[in-house]
Formats: sequence, C-alpha cells, structure tokens
Amino acid sequence: MSLKIEFAAASDVGKARKNNEDSYLVAPELDLALVADGMGGHNSGEVASSLAVKVTRDKYESMKLTGMKPAPYNDKVSLETNQLGFAVQLANSVIYEAGSAGPENKGMGTTLSAALLSKDKLCIAHIGDSRIYLLRATAMQQLTEDHSLVMEHVKKGLLTREQADVSPLQNILTRALGTQKAPAVDLVETSLEPGDRLLFCSDGLFKAVKEPRIQQMVAAQPDDAKACAELVAAANAAGGPDNITVVIGTVGKKTFKENIKDLFRK
Repeated sequence: MSLKIEFAAASDVGKARKNNEDSYLVAPELDLALVADGMGGHNSGEVASSLAVKVTRDKYESMKLTGMKPAPYNDKVSLETNQLGFAVQLANSVIYEAGSAGPENKGMGTTLSAALLSKDKLCIAHIGDSRIYLLRATAMQQLTEDHSLVMEHVKKGLLTREQADVSPLQNILTRALGTQKAPAVDLVETSLEPGDRLLFCSDGLFKAVKEPRIQQMVAAQPDDAKACAELVAAANAAGGPDNITVVIGTVGKKTFKENIKDLFRK
C-alpha cells in the first residue's frame, strides 16, 4: 500500500526567550519533516538549528537522487533510513566545524528529530530531546528517546518519569549535534497505517503541556494546522518558558492518480 503524509507546522518564541532558536522544515516533495532546538550563546543556537535542518534536507535529497549507499551502513534498517542518518552526521560535521571556527559560535549545538515516509514505513534519525510521537486510535507513543541526563537517571531507576519532568537537570543533554565530532544518531523505523498522525515537537511543548493533555488536544482537533496553533497557544498559556515548535502530519492513502505520478517521477 502506498501512503502519503500531509504536514502542518507552527513555531513561536514563547514568553521567556528573546529569540527563537528552534528551526523546522517540511519538505513534502521528499515526504520529510524535521524539528531542531538549538543551544548556545548569542545567536548560535539559531545558527545551529537552521544548519541542521537545511544540511540534512539537502544532503538527503542528493543521496536519494543518486541512490548512494552510505558507509558505515546499518543492515538493521533500510537504505532510506541509512541515507537520512548519514545526512544528519554531515549536518553534525558542518555545525561542529562552524562552532570551532570562532569564539562567537563556540559550544553551539542542536537537537534534531528528522523523519521521512518510505512506502508504508516511517524512517527516523534522531539526536537530543526533541520528540516524535505516533498517535494511533486512542494511543500516543513516543517513537524517539530523549538523550538527556534525567532520562539516563530514569533508565537506571534513580528517578521516576514524573520526577524527571520537574527536575532542575532536565535541560542537560547527553547527546546533540555539533558538540562532538561524530555523535551516535538513533535510527528507528516503524510501520504506519492510514489515519495515523505524527507529532514532532521541541521541548518547549512537552515541558509546558503534559502528554495526556497533548494527546487529548490533538485527538479533538482533526485539522493539523489548527492543532499546531492550539498546542502552541496552550504552551504559552502555561507560561511559555521556552521556544515552541510543533509539526503534525496525517497519514493517508495515495490516490490512483498520485501513484501514477510517482511512476513517472522514477
């Protein structure tokens, strides 16, 4: 079965920050969406996150066009997932070099949660603590893992998930783009079904609005663009302590006409 995803997005500076260091990119021509949350002094976070989404998108597109098989290659996932992961690693190199080039960008970095649709499968490359959720029927499942100190503590049984949500250490990342020469990037694949919805977000959403409320709001609003706007408004109503970025996509079946178009594109 051939599937498609139609995305909507919204991003806001929030109530506490002076500038928006989040970046997002939706590339319908590649069935690709990305969310990045930058960090660093001055405008460095903004630079890092915008580089992450742009370089990843452009490199993935060039690899898709040439069919390039990246090395090293992870046999546990598809070619498309390997290509996306390689593109993220290239973005890391660009950000790392930019951060090492001068004092103004020293120490900059960013999270990146990127996903693309390949046939009936979602291919994810992820690093940091931005998130991708799958909403199916009455359930909401987090597809990515937070690379943060508090989540390490949760895994070790030192903190509960509830304690982690209010810990003063919750902003400390264990992995991010630009902070190391070659950080580990999680590669994840999951099957999709028509009617599924995907939610990509920076921590400005889920640290202000609890997961059950997020799930309830998305389920109650079938229009993705309106759901994005309502989630941003809810995060701001809760104090807007950080930049807020939300991308929502709904999975549907391709029409006969769309399938024919795809055949001629190849």
